[in-house]
Order: sequence, then structure tokens, then C-alpha cells
Amino acid sequence: GLPGESPLVRVLEDESRSRLGRFNQKDVSMVFSSEANNKALEAIFSSQLFYENRQERFIRSMAEWLPRKAENLTPYTMALIAKYVARHRLREPRLLDTIANFLLKRGEQLDSKVIQKLVFPFSRMNYRPSNHGELFPKLEAILEQKAGSSPLATVNILMSMFQLSHFPQTVLHQVFSPGFITNVMSSPYALIVRRYLSLLDAAVELEFREYSGPRLDPRYRVLMFEHALTADEANRKYSYKGLVAEALRQLVGEECYRQDEVLPPGYCTDFLLWINRSGTVLPLSRVPAASRAPPATSPVAMSLRSSVLALTSDLQDFAPVVLSVNDKWHYCQNSDILVGSRAMRDRHLRLLGYCLVQLPYTELEKVSGIEEAKHYLRQKL
Repeated sequence: GLPGESPLVRVLEDESRSRLGRFNQKDVSMVFSSEANNKALEAIFSSQLFYENRQERFIRSMAEWLPRKAENLTPYTMALIAKYVARHRLREPRLLDTIANFLLKRGEQLDSKVIQKLVFPFSRMNYRPSNHGELFPKLEAILEQKAGSSPLATVNILMSMFQLSHFPQTVLHQVFSPGFITNVMSSPYALIVRRYLSLLDAAVELEFREYSGPRLDPRYRVLMFEHALTADEANRKYSYKGLVAEALRQLVGEECYRQDEVLPPGYCTDFLLWINRSGTVLPLSRVPAASRAPPATSPVAMSLRSSVLALTSDLQDFAPVVLSVNDKWHYCQNSDILVGSRAMRDRHLRLLGYCLVQLPYTELEKVSGIEEAKHYLRQKL
């Protein structure tokens, strides 16, 4: 409750920083010495000091220590570690593989809600654990048994597997079955499960064409997202999107692009443009109305691939372009690897027929001023 600028708080922060540099194996072991210390672990992961130093000695120490001690930890503690590894986008293979081994050994004894917490870091970090050849079939077998008991957890786990390009056919038969759908529709979380099922159905259409089982009834399909993600909204002031928007406005004019357009099956795009064969950005007024991104409520919007592929075959002189501003939080920490949800979005947009132009923050941070930004965009386009 003390004000942040008070002398006492400053002294304590300085002391914390000096001690952080002396973290060692013993300190990490003490954190995990009893279940009561889960609160201490949570406090460390939640602290500003950890946020500032998350890739430093504590994570390295944990990555060395955890594989040797994992079998003595409870599922709650491992889920807590998984939660913060995902939150801070820590693509540390030793930590992720340890979570995967824990899951492989104890999966049958865990309920679906715990499994979803342990699986999420893999998709979040776009990382297939080294034991995925054993782990993924085991997860499929567990989901087959438990799919009906926790529908929301089941579709969350499926989403994680889809983001890693793994498609469990037998589980899909279950979640698209009339019984599962009826059960979901009468639950308090019906809308969120419908969103997930809609995106899973779209992924089947785009990436798992050999699947021949039941599909989601069209009347239950909704857009996965109706607007920009919460993280993007929260970090808007740190984004390069505003710079790109102003440079694009000056470069091609407001009549030549749409910002924050939501495309089926519910992906928010930063900027959508149409370019002809000679490379000219076209004013939207010159693009036939049928060619533009369909409104979210139209039947065409839910037919996915056909909406753009049919369009590009009929209008060979036009190509839809998505400019994607990839800010720092769209990547794993200290990495050029996009987080799993972003990577899947990009795969799907390409499969839908869009040309994707990536604007990574590592390039944008070198751009100084609007004129340089316009030159950068001209080169990209």
C-alpha cells in the first residue's frame, strides 16, 4: 500500500535487484521445497522484477533443476509453472520438454482442466515437445474417454493440437457429434465453445482435407473473434500499427485500404489492400463489390475457402493483400518465432488465398519517421 515513489519502496526494490543476481540452484530448490511455497513461486512469476529479468538466471536455474525434480511435484505446481511459462512466452525447450514428460507419465490421472493448462504452453510457443510422437497419441486416447466431461477443456486441448498441425480424427468425430453439440448448447459456456468449434471446423476445411467425419452444423458457426485480440488492444500504445497506418494513409490514401478488418473464420487483420497484376494498390471503389471481404454475417463468410479462391479465379487481375504488423508480443520471448495462434492465423489466411506481407517489429524499430516508413512500405508492397 506504500506509494511507488516512497524511499522505502525504492530501497526494497534496489535490494531485490541486487539479490536477484545471486539467485542460484539452492534458491530455486527452496522455492519448491513444499507445496506451501506455491504462493512464493506465483509471487516470483508475477513480480515486475521477474518480468524484467525473465530470461535471466532464475529461468536457467529452473530449466536445469526442474527435470530432476519434476516427478516429486504435484500437478498443481506443474500447472502453475506451465501458466507462467506461457504467459511470459518463454520458449525454453528444457522446461517445455519437462512439462511434456510429466504429462506423458501422469496424463491418465489428470482431469481435462489440468491437461489443458499443461498443453497450452506448447501451442503458445509453437513448440512440438521432443516426445510428441508418444504424447500426442496418448492425449488423443485420454480425450476420447473424457471429452464429454469437460467440453470447454476438450476444445481448448484440441485447439492447442491444431495450432501444432496435429489433427486427432477420432476426437473430432466426438466433438462434432450431435450429442456433444447438444450438450454444449445447453451449457453456460455455449458461445465460447461455439467459437472454438467454428475455428476448429475451419481448420479442418483448410488443413485436414482428408477428414471425412461429421462437421459442425452451419447454423452453429460463428466468428472466432469479432475484433482485435485483447492483448493487441491492451498494448496498442506500444504497437507500430499507428506508424504504419499513417504511412499507409500518406502512401496510398484512405480509400485504398481497410484497417482492422475481420475476415472469416474470425481473424482480425491489421490492413487489407487489393493490388492488381501490375502491382498498383487499387481504390476500393474500383474493386468489384463481390470481390471485397464479405460481411461477417453473410453465408459467403462462412464458406471460407470458396469466398476468396473463387474470387481470385474469377478476377485474375486482382489479389487481396494483408499487411500484418507483428509486434514484440506476437513472438516468443527473445525469438523470431511467432506464437502458435498467430502462426496458425497466418497459415489459414494464406490457404484462404490472401497474400500475407509481414512487418516484424525488428524491422519497424529501425524505421525513423513517416518518410522512412513510407519508403519501407513501398519496398514491402
